[in-house]
Amino acid sequence: MNLSRKKLSVAIALSGLGFTQSSLAAPVLEEVFVTAQKRSESTQDTPIAITGMSENTLEKFGFSSANDISAQVPNMQVSGPYGDVQPIFSIRGVSMSDYSSNQASPIGVYNDEAYMGAVYTHGMSFFDVARLEVLRGPQGTLYGKNTTGGAINIVTKTPEIGDGLHFNAKQGVGNYNSHKGDYGIEGTLIEDKLAARLAYSYSRRDGYYENALGGPDLSQQDFQGARLVFNFDLNDKINMVFKYTHSENDGLASPSRNEPRGDLSKNPELVTALETSGVGVYDRKNNGFQDNTGYSRPAEGLDYYEVQDNFTGPLIVNLDLLVHTMQYVTDDYTVTSITSINNSDYHQLQNVDGSPQELLEIDWNVETQAFSQDLRISTTLYEDFDLIAGAYYATEDMQLHNNYCIYGTPPDTRTAATFPGVTGYYPYLLDFGCIDQRMDTEKESFALYSQMRWNITANLGMDIGLRYTDDKIDLPYLNVSRLAYDGSPRGTWVPGNNSGVDNIFVPVNVGGQSPLEPDLLVAGILDGSVGLDQLLLTAQTGYTHGPYTDESAKPLSAHEQEWTGKIGLDYRFNDNLMMYTSFSRGFRSGNFNAGVYYEEREFENAYAAPEFLNAYELGFKADFWDQRARINSALFYYDYTNQQFINVVGVSNFLENAGGSKIYGLESEMFFALTEKLTMQFGLGLLESEYTDLYLSNVQTVNNDDDEVDLSGNELISAPALSANISIDWEILSNEHGYLSMNVNGNYQDDQWYSAYNDKIGYENIRQEAYALYNARLTWFSSNEDYSISVWGKNITGTEYDGYAINLQAGFGFDYFQQGAPTTYGLEFSYRY
Repeated sequence: MNLSRKKLSVAIALSGLGFTQSSLAAPVLEEVFVTAQKRSESTQDTPIAITGMSENTLEKFGFSSANDISAQVPNMQVSGPYGDVQPIFSIRGVSMSDYSSNQASPIGVYNDEAYMGAVYTHGMSFFDVARLEVLRGPQGTLYGKNTTGGAINIVTKTPEIGDGLHFNAKQGVGNYNSHKGDYGIEGTLIEDKLAARLAYSYSRRDGYYENALGGPDLSQQDFQGARLVFNFDLNDKINMVFKYTHSENDGLASPSRNEPRGDLSKNPELVTALETSGVGVYDRKNNGFQDNTGYSRPAEGLDYYEVQDNFTGPLIVNLDLLVHTMQYVTDDYTVTSITSINNSDYHQLQNVDGSPQELLEIDWNVETQAFSQDLRISTTLYEDFDLIAGAYYATEDMQLHNNYCIYGTPPDTRTAATFPGVTGYYPYLLDFGCIDQRMDTEKESFALYSQMRWNITANLGMDIGLRYTDDKIDLPYLNVSRLAYDGSPRGTWVPGNNSGVDNIFVPVNVGGQSPLEPDLLVAGILDGSVGLDQLLLTAQTGYTHGPYTDESAKPLSAHEQEWTGKIGLDYRFNDNLMMYTSFSRGFRSGNFNAGVYYEEREFENAYAAPEFLNAYELGFKADFWDQRARINSALFYYDYTNQQFINVVGVSNFLENAGGSKIYGLESEMFFALTEKLTMQFGLGLLESEYTDLYLSNVQTVNNDDDEVDLSGNELISAPALSANISIDWEILSNEHGYLSMNVNGNYQDDQWYSAYNDKIGYENIRQEAYALYNARLTWFSSNEDYSISVWGKNITGTEYDGYAINLQAGFGFDYFQQGAPTTYGLEFSYRY
């Protein structure tokens, strides 16, 4: 980087991602410095697709949680099915469909370079943030596993040694009785040696959803977190930064929306017969559709943000995170050590059926203990070679304990007409009870990595990276048992199911068919697909579990050794234009299925193998118009194999690997400082994605467990063909007392699917149509910017949209949805000293 660019970055350091202060003679764009490549450099000098956001940018957009990140990042989506603390990220069509607590996201999340493996912690440290970095594409060299889609770096504030006492406070109020605050104090404790910072943040509000059954509104927020930071210069070569974060969340969770799919018009004669039989439950009102208990939300006349909920409890998350960074700096090299200790836990009572009935209610529980150590050296060799080399070690232990209570409300007898395939299940659902699932996993990972940059000429550079990862994952304990609704034991499936059937029970059947379909039975016997095993099922009806035990299934273990890396070339035509091209390979580690199954499995059926992504990219970064305009664009192609995702079939779920998929697309970020008082930012993302080899169970043919659907050609999950964003900053007026600034921003998401089935076999509603969200903020800044007052609004047009959906028709007769937030607005006051 040349000296003039360094001077420019200092001159505009006080500006947001937009314009400088009005006192400057000409508008220029901010230069954001990032550490994405483990060294500080401008985003414009970094030959990867990256979006960097400074503290001022985050403030301007009103980012208050990790769920806000995608608002101004092309080809990125974020859904929050479990609130602000557990976002699910998707970048360039690479996403996580698995809601299991033990699964790692393919988008790596890092807090001050410490890896956050537990997905439920991803939103727990998003406060007192100095910088945010979103890296798109596999980051398999410097970041390692679980970054097939990219990485998100959250960099929190660190006090400067030698600075005086500083204090910042922000207090806000808003609709839904919200009130939130961010406070920080820092200063030098020992001259030239030690500085400290203490930050505290809280956010509370009432819920978005009115519970028509009474009681408090749902989807509340009750978060608070504190961070203590010490920055210590031991001597002129050694610096240590110690950061300890404690945060906790405890507010009523978001409810589910139940969209019934049991079509009563399928068999009106049978419906009439059942309604006049006087047997069972059949008198709940409906609009022609019902779930398996007879509940029909559309017939209740509920508003979009109104529910009838009998079970949802608080979403409780606790996080304790310690990050210790030490640097030894000499004229020739720098040694960096990053040590992290992470203890966290998660608990939620979820009313999955979204109704006043007791159809599916889950008590989620998981505890995680994690440790990581990264040790690296960076140096320059022979003036033209910049080298980073390091070793990484990490452990993660998870104790999962989930309880799934089903059919506390007996099935509606009319289910025999809406889903005739479940007729034989009816006797076993009248007093089923709960599935008690306990599972411990232990992960250990070791890696060696190196990335070298060769400055071939003054303008031409090459990056070469290679990483070796040795992963071990153990499943020392697994138990799946059946309990009564009061918690008393009834039996155990894993271990103990000796029936040879991996199902919750064997329904009333003839030759494995329930209900009997004589033509299919005869055809199956003749072609050999129905054999002695199926015929014996006729005499084997009932629950498949054995006597109750708390013993574990046979322990399982996996060992993976993988190579990942990158090679890239970049050419700088001048100080303002760079082109780059790269090939990179990333992988997401394998994992044991944390879904519920009912028979002890062999390794190959209990373990999902690692997924791999080979990425090819061509891009450019350009500043022009006297640095008043900037365009960063990239073309990319992904060859994606063994993608992991959860597949829900009836009352079971399976962690599976897709055979293969292809993704290609384009993205562009454009910035324009039109005048000293007006700047604009645009983002565009285009995606084409398809599964090239994918077969999943046909959930509509309950009589044939081996029936599969060919999903080749379907689009990937959370991969809209078009996404776009816009932001406009306008300094409306200024005088000797200060200036008034307005930001208006929005983002658009095209149609997208939330299931790999797309529109096949009853999944046509597991999607979201195209929608746009618009936000605005009006801020008065004092002349010396020591205080500001803001009025803001999010989703100001009141767009109604869904961020997550699952087809639960086969087991429960409805589709499950989680909705996006409604219009919110508020007032904030900030003060800095």
